[in-house]
Amino acid sequence: MNQRLLIIQQITHNRVSIIKILFWVYFLLLIFEGVLRKWLIPQFSAPLLIMRDPVGLLILLEAYRTNKWPQKWSLVLGVLATIMIGLCSIQMIVLDNPLLASIYGMRSYLLPFPIAFIMGENLDANDLRKFSLCIIWILLPETILEIAQYLAPVSSALNVGAYEGANQITYVGTKVRASGTFSFVVGPANYGPLAAAFILNNLLNIKVVKKWILWPATVALIISVSIVGSRTFVYLFVAIIACAGIFVLFNATRLIHAMKLSVPVVAVFCLTSLLPIFSASSKNLDERFKMASEAEGGDAKQAVVQRTIVPFISRIEDTDYFNNPIGIGMGRGATAISKYLFGRAEFIAGENELDRCMTEMGPLVGITFELFRLCLALFVLKMALICACDYGEPLALLLVPLMSCDVVFGTLEQPTVQGFMVISLAFSLAALKQSNSVCFQNCILRRPFYRLHSYEC
Repeated sequence: MNQRLLIIQQITHNRVSIIKILFWVYFLLLIFEGVLRKWLIPQFSAPLLIMRDPVGLLILLEAYRTNKWPQKWSLVLGVLATIMIGLCSIQMIVLDNPLLASIYGMRSYLLPFPIAFIMGENLDANDLRKFSLCIIWILLPETILEIAQYLAPVSSALNVGAYEGANQITYVGTKVRASGTFSFVVGPANYGPLAAAFILNNLLNIKVVKKWILWPATVALIISVSIVGSRTFVYLFVAIIACAGIFVLFNATRLIHAMKLSVPVVAVFCLTSLLPIFSASSKNLDERFKMASEAEGGDAKQAVVQRTIVPFISRIEDTDYFNNPIGIGMGRGATAISKYLFGRAEFIAGENELDRCMTEMGPLVGITFELFRLCLALFVLKMALICACDYGEPLALLLVPLMSCDVVFGTLEQPTVQGFMVISLAFSLAALKQSNSVCFQNCILRRPFYRLHSYEC
């Protein structure tokens, strides 16, 4: 009997290991997807867009088989799945929405959340340390590749696009917006803030990474901000630094440490600014901001408002809630589906995520889905503040800017954005769980969202 129990435990242990292997496969495919699509097998560029989806489905299956399903989130996932599947079925019957479009819509809107919750539930502190090391190490060659792409001409093999005959986008003169190992610039614009969160976590709190690699990674991060030429990257980087400031202000012992740390950080920044590549790319980035401000008619603060809050308010105010209440069909607004149906890739449902959701799902379900995403981000933010201020664990708070940007505003149809939404949300939940497991579980199980307070934990 004992031997049989031992065998069962060993099998269970192996299956848990399989889940974590799948986590790593999902993560590495996200990082190196562009290598396959741009250089190794560009002829399969279109199918490679969804190459992480089978891995995601395997994660769901393995979590169910090994009893590693996130029980805390079962009700949320159940309600979300019921609404999505119900709407999808109605649209297929009433609107004759194609099966392929419906499956693609479900893949965009439903699949990412259970994957993120499963990863967040099953990643432990040791896993986060391993991912931290991997992310910081990869940042170094990633930045070197970005520098090479920035210096190379548009027609260079380094700057080919993710489909035949395509090139990367230029942003000032003939300078390319570096994409690194990703298909397009959206990859580095998300990877950089992810690396920044782990670098600052190591500087402020946990010393997982040795200083001899941490400081070069910091230099690489600073250079990457200017090389990539993405305003989103800059805004997220500033927001992460602000989160680090909040953490320091609420932890007296960390304040002294931060004051000592400020000297080498400033020294590293000053030395980095002397590099010719940083000086040249910074001027281009500054020009990029000026051009964007002139085009949008405002400063950086107004630009953020115009790209986030204003589209939401305008869309809600201008919507006819009685016309087309169930939308045009989930997935039908995706560029991949429009090319399949009509022979040309175009934004039928618009480029803004709220536009897409309300057009495809209808105003009622579309707004409800966006509110769910907003509430999820606010919940993680509140728990991250509790863990940072009350328990001295900053990682979840440092991940909040990237997580919030992708969860609330991210275009889930876009594979890279979807992948970083999954990863950033999963790491945030795992960091919360590791910071104070008892507090986190009690707050989820026993307290409604609007009654969460630190003293209740």
